[in-house]
Amino acid sequence: MIRKAVILCGGLATRLLPITKSIPKEMMPIINRPAIDYCIQDLKNNGITQILIVLGRDKECLESYYDRNIETEQRVASKSSELQKQMNSMFEGVNIYFTRQKYAKGTGYAVWESKDFVGNEPFILMYPDELIIGSSYTKTLIEWYKKTNASIIPIKRVPIEQSIKYGMVAVTNTDNGYRINAIVEKPEPKNSPSDICYLGGGLFTPDVFEYININKNSNGEEVYFTDAFTKLIEKDNLY
Repeated sequence: MIRKAVILCGGLATRLLPITKSIPKEMMPIINRPAIDYCIQDLKNNGITQILIVLGRDKECLESYYDRNIETEQRVASKSSELQKQMNSMFEGVNIYFTRQKYAKGTGYAVWESKDFVGNEPFILMYPDELIIGSSYTKTLIEWYKKTNASIIPIKRVPIEQSIKYGMVAVTNTDNGYRINAIVEKPEPKNSPSDICYLGGGLFTPDVFEYININKNSNGEEVYFTDAFTKLIEKDNLY
């Protein structure tokens, strides 16, 4: 049973400047809800009860959004029972925790910050950058995990000229789905192993923490989470 999830919200979102100088990308409204709330709801709908959100600098408004505000709730209760029900549902069936990454050292470092929270359990990893419409991201990952008992990453085909934007993967089609054979970060199209890219996030077995080289940053390099995939691939533990 998968109980835990980690959502990474530490990025600077430079591609969305200047608006992200004042509004974190995770709080960008989609209809009347912030983007991150769609992630939380998807997790809740699929039995995830413990969620850790890893924050970066100037992301305190995410904590405020998921905090209780008694005055506001009392005012809402006197005016709209439907809105009161909607607000109360944010806190039902799930515990949401926050931690702030001490340094901006890359995705590997941010994931490492969740190690104690995750413990010895498989966990969902999310980046609230891409929202999947029409199907459940969490449900799909859990279904493939049940088939493989391995780490699962979301992938999609993209035009090969876009390979410089993504981590591109080589795959083998098996009875249990696509087994990942290699991943290359942002290659030139002629050097890409395929036209299939890694979307970010996934469902990971806890051994992934053994393969995050947290000391890599001693030379000023970012710690990429995808570097840990090499060891998972060597053990045929990545689909």
